[in-house]
Amino acid sequence: MIPLRATASIFSEKSVAVMLLALSATCFAIMPGPVAISSTSLPDTFFRMRLYIASYASLWGDRAVSYRKTQGYDGKVSLAVVIQQMIESESAGVVFTKDPSGLTDDMVINASYGLGEAVVSGMVSPDEYRCDRRGDVKKAVIGSKEIKIVYGESGTEKVSVSDDMRSAQVLSADMIKRLADSALEVEEHYGHPMDIEWAVTGGNIYILQARNITTIRNDAKTFTDKDFESLPRVKPAKGKMRESVMFNMEKLPKPYFPLDHDFGDNVGRQKQRLLSEAGIDMKEMTPIDDNGISSFGIGGFSPNMKVFGIPAVIKAMKDDKSNIRHAEEALKDCKKRLDDEKDMPLEDIQSVGAALERMKALIGDTAYARFRYAIFPQVIENISLEKQLKKLDKSLSSLDLMEGLSYVTADINRDMSDIADFIRSDKTMTERVMKTSFAELAETEPELKERFDAFMKKYGSRTDLNCYCFISKSWNDDPDRFLGTLRTLVRNESFRIPQKEESKAKFLGMMQKMHGLLGDKKYDSFRNKVKAVRYYHYFREATQYLWESEFEHCRKLLCRCAELLGMGYNDLLYLFADELAAVCRQGMADEYIGLIEKRKEKRPLAEAYWSRCMELSLSSDSDRITGVSGSAGKAAGKVCIVSSPAEFDKLEQGEVLVCTYTDPEWTPLFTLASAVVVDTGGTLSHAAIVAREYKIPAVLATGNATKLLHDGDMVIVDGTNGRVSVTSGHRTK
Repeated sequence: MIPLRATASIFSEKSVAVMLLALSATCFAIMPGPVAISSTSLPDTFFRMRLYIASYASLWGDRAVSYRKTQGYDGKVSLAVVIQQMIESESAGVVFTKDPSGLTDDMVINASYGLGEAVVSGMVSPDEYRCDRRGDVKKAVIGSKEIKIVYGESGTEKVSVSDDMRSAQVLSADMIKRLADSALEVEEHYGHPMDIEWAVTGGNIYILQARNITTIRNDAKTFTDKDFESLPRVKPAKGKMRESVMFNMEKLPKPYFPLDHDFGDNVGRQKQRLLSEAGIDMKEMTPIDDNGISSFGIGGFSPNMKVFGIPAVIKAMKDDKSNIRHAEEALKDCKKRLDDEKDMPLEDIQSVGAALERMKALIGDTAYARFRYAIFPQVIENISLEKQLKKLDKSLSSLDLMEGLSYVTADINRDMSDIADFIRSDKTMTERVMKTSFAELAETEPELKERFDAFMKKYGSRTDLNCYCFISKSWNDDPDRFLGTLRTLVRNESFRIPQKEESKAKFLGMMQKMHGLLGDKKYDSFRNKVKAVRYYHYFREATQYLWESEFEHCRKLLCRCAELLGMGYNDLLYLFADELAAVCRQGMADEYIGLIEKRKEKRPLAEAYWSRCMELSLSSDSDRITGVSGSAGKAAGKVCIVSSPAEFDKLEQGEVLVCTYTDPEWTPLFTLASAVVVDTGGTLSHAAIVAREYKIPAVLATGNATKLLHDGDMVIVDGTNGRVSVTSGHRTK
């Protein structure tokens, strides 16, 4: 039996039967939701016994067990059952007695009409009120509240909300104050911040359930240099090394967990493997110690005994026909291996462990093929191609050679643009898309669902952090994040992504001009090189998306592993790959529990040290905002700092996008931005490439832009010279 959530209830007669002892916040803290079976009359004894048995059984459901493991509760748990009379609430929602982000002490109230199910299930965008501890509203955001859930003749049903009610506040200022007072009474009783569900009917407030706020961090220790004394020292990166460090930092905004280091960083280690084969040993960029603390090195190279073979290696990398043949074979082989893995039976923990080991090897082979048969050969060929392009037009670069090409990111952008056009053709649908969850849209908009299904089948494995295996999420994992990205395109009515045919016509026109410039003989050689680099670009994109798909499968395997071991998914992240393999072979993790706990305790230090590494690596002697030119040109605009995909909705048309890093998921933001400023990255980073494609200025590798700038500052971005000037705002006062 799935635990049922009370959405609106009051206590019924005194003779209500209660199993075990009293209902407590502890009960709610160890389950995804309390068990509350409601009845307008007392059930008979037989029904009551069945109710108790079914409710107790829900305590041992997969979801409840997994939740307890994740939250760190031991096996000694108890469950209380309350039989309550339901009421038909006029409004309902949730109140947090402290901001669950942990950033402020604000109380946060979500409210909507009807039963609270509409709020807790995410069916509607509710009103949100932020208020102080006295209940005085500091900020009110009116949600769309398109529907409400009410009681019907059999069960509940959805009812449309009138336009007047949708635009009005659900709760009055007086009711917010009363609700805040009631919530603080609950908090005072339990002695810590609480997540409380409530309902209102007839002017009366009813508290339905309460539990700890499990998302507030209590480990906000301030670390000092003394805490970092035993860890590797980090020096500021200078000159060309600075851009190299910035480029790598764009990919790694967070410190690795041990397991993610061994799987995710397996991609980066293939560069080391390839360079070693060419006679150059490269130091690891992200070493990690036994406590699970990653550091960010500035690299370093030294020759090995194979160094005299470098000319032969370069010659092989310039053999385009051989590279393309090997690339096609590698891509076909890696795709087949992934398909085979998805069909493998996973009957026991040993088979899951073996599958994870095979997947780690597959990730390495995929990344190695990318570097050996695409990245390095493309860099070599681009040197000569760009020289020839500059003779035609100094503004041209090797990126212009990709016009009209079909590759993953370009295809995603075109397909998303088509979906955005379809949505904008219907005003009502546009309004719903901007306010409604992915799940509800798929349920209520059949034509849109068909388009969503086709898109997700092709591109659903796209991830938010594509260099992390286990902490990243794909659009399949979190489709509402995909919807957030899509909304960026829907909002931008003036922008359109050129169709493939238009882009290809532009490419062919450029090639025709190059033919006239170079003549027949030189043009034949040029055309063959262009054909090769276009394939290399397709291949590098295809292999990146392939390892994102491989990461997605690894997450499913780790979930299965956690289930079979009876452990939390997050706990397993603290094991290195060889340790997890040993656990799977043994079928138990007993001997590693202490090690996991030790690394857990060190995690806050690991995160603080990573931030310190980034700060020191990027530090400079002044507070000027300078970096490298990612895309030429000048633009002025208002600063909008975007920290993650969750904040994509912040950016408005014409604002300057300022962020720590970007990856392919951020591409639609470039259609809104007038310019881009990034702490990390370099001339070959994602942000630079996309900014050049959309012809907007970009300054990369600033190191400090997100710290020195604030939302609303007016700036001039000089992408040509790599400078950002503040014309008004915090730094000009």
